[in-house]
Amino acid sequence: MTKKPNIVFILTDNVGYGVPSSHNHGILGTPTARIDKLAAEGLRLTNFNVENQCTPSRAALMTGRLPIRSGIGKAIAAGAPGGLHPWEITIPKMLGEAGYRTTLFGKWHLGAGEGRLPTDQGFDEWFGFETSDIVYWAGKPDMPVKDVHFIREARKGERPRNLRVYDEDMRRQIDRMVTDRAVDYIASNGGRDRPFFLYASFAFAHHPALAHPDFKGTSVAGEFGDSLLEHDHNVGRILDAVADADIAENTIVVWASDNGPSPLATVTPWWTIGDTGPWRGEIGTVLEGNIRTPCVIRCPGKIPCGRVSNEIVAILDFFPTLARAAGGTMPTDRPIDGVDQLDFFTGEREASNREHVLLFLGQRLRPSNGATTRFTWTGSSAWTA
Repeated sequence: MTKKPNIVFILTDNVGYGVPSSHNHGILGTPTARIDKLAAEGLRLTNFNVENQCTPSRAALMTGRLPIRSGIGKAIAAGAPGGLHPWEITIPKMLGEAGYRTTLFGKWHLGAGEGRLPTDQGFDEWFGFETSDIVYWAGKPDMPVKDVHFIREARKGERPRNLRVYDEDMRRQIDRMVTDRAVDYIASNGGRDRPFFLYASFAFAHHPALAHPDFKGTSVAGEFGDSLLEHDHNVGRILDAVADADIAENTIVVWASDNGPSPLATVTPWWTIGDTGPWRGEIGTVLEGNIRTPCVIRCPGKIPCGRVSNEIVAILDFFPTLARAAGGTMPTDRPIDGVDQLDFFTGEREASNREHVLLFLGQRLRPSNGATTRFTWTGSSAWTA
């Protein structure tokens, strides 16, 4: 890639492998037409591997490093201290130094305290929320609302502003708001000389799956299906904005999920949470139902259309891959666990540059069946006992 591409990275929350119809024929007759079209126009990965929970996956994406190196082994609870260390080098920091404008609309979940927010970690601006957990007790005098329970907004160098309490009503509204901002951002920045990195991080499909009022009752699969149709529509709006700005030929679009569905799927009807397709497992495990999620990558003229690959790719790999595509500089003062997949994504190489993934639960390396015995390489996506 000679001209620096724009990058639109769309990340979903707890969307299992079987949810989009592009990957496992969809869920309960609720097709994802726009995501399917995106997949047909680019590369559909069927062996894309993430981390065991939201925060570790997002740390891996942002840094290209195994989360154990950052001390992030599990999801950060709402309002809890900690998060991504300020000395980590993130994708927006790296891209900013390469001349990019960098923006996050949506979920962060890598720290809510001072020095840990998106605008402390390389983003020029941020609108969104820290975690998908919503507030049911807002307004009760004995339950004070913390910053983490607000929709927030900030620009680099400024203190964040609390906009609205992130309650059940806002949960129904937030993905529409993220989409509106993303569409306006693309329209405003698509024609400028400097390229941009837009990270659109949605609340869908983290429980509770609450659809926007405009989508209530529009599917045959209840509230989850309504939310899925809404998400597909939101993805379509972002893709349309890229087309309307006439930048599709020089824009890398990624749509992916951070991990599989909630364990509530084991005690409630599975369609209320999602679907792992042919895989067993759920969030918080290293079974393929959790760590193997859908992923689609498109860049017309650079990434071949309609390609499907079962080669191993990890969420870690986006840091070095985007660095090379964008002309960014890779850190040399720390281990980077991601591998550059640009030649594989563009079809210049048939095989992935990755031969395995390492799976951690907290601080412990685990095989994909959850045991703690010796490991043997089988050639699949994970080590097994």
